[in-house]
Amino acid sequence: MSTTNRRLETLALLQAHPGISATQLAARLGVTERTARRDVAHLRELGYQIDAEAGRTGGYRIAPGRTMPPLLLDADEVTAVALGLRAAVAVEGFDAAATTALAKLTQVVPARWRTRLSALADVQTPPERSRRRAGRDVLVPVALACRAGEAIRVRHRRHDSARAAPVEVQPHRLVTLYRHWYLVASPRDTGRWLTYALDRIDHVQPLGTRFPAPEPPADAAAFVADTLAHGPWRHRIRVRVHTSADLVRDLVDPSVATVVDDGDECELHLGTDDLDWAARWLTYLNLDLDVVEPAALTDRLRALGRWLLDRY
Repeated sequence: MSTTNRRLETLALLQAHPGISATQLAARLGVTERTARRDVAHLRELGYQIDAEAGRTGGYRIAPGRTMPPLLLDADEVTAVALGLRAAVAVEGFDAAATTALAKLTQVVPARWRTRLSALADVQTPPERSRRRAGRDVLVPVALACRAGEAIRVRHRRHDSARAAPVEVQPHRLVTLYRHWYLVASPRDTGRWLTYALDRIDHVQPLGTRFPAPEPPADAAAFVADTLAHGPWRHRIRVRVHTSADLVRDLVDPSVATVVDDGDECELHLGTDDLDWAARWLTYLNLDLDVVEPAALTDRLRALGRWLLDRY
């Protein structure tokens, strides 16, 4: 093994095994401890911040530095990074950075890996139908606040309002659902958790403190999906479906409706501001069902049926 390859392998071992000792490095590389220590010293000269801890349990660890040194990634890790960069275009402000980063990555990877990246680049996706995109200047500080458990003041626009209003919240977790970003947070002094769409937030200010908050939801993603299905809609809908809950769950997205078991049958619970949309959606499911509430939904279903008969 050449000296260059050995030092690259040393770097890979340091990244994969934090706390590895000089003795272990030497054994893995098939060299003396002195050579292993000399290779570590050379990596430090190249800008890698490598800390050494003495003692029986001590060893080498790569510490955060002031600059970004080169990273060693295997083929699967490179593929994962490429997939993440392709997904980054869902965040406003990261489009150009994601494109240039992917181009740089493709340029420097070994030729045998470049085929993977080219194959991923050939995958087509339909154009975005929604203009709802979280902004970089919102996503990053919110993510940092979630990690640090730090309260923030956000300017948030409700779905039924054209104006944004400030609200102070204790953040818990970020959730992505169908390429949309949501924040699970507890507004100050409310004792409850709410879901905030990041594309409706236009300003984030860290407050440098923490607010008291109740026990957070165990599953943040399920909490967001349930909120979207039942959250502040004008109409609450209950529909009895004359088939098993398992079959209905295969058809229904949990962010649209909740399936409630009831023996051999089940109920669908959902919310909406548009009963005409609910009538069309229930018709699309093509299930044997009866409306429990509201009665107005039955009228909309009958009107839709008459329209279909007249039209076709």
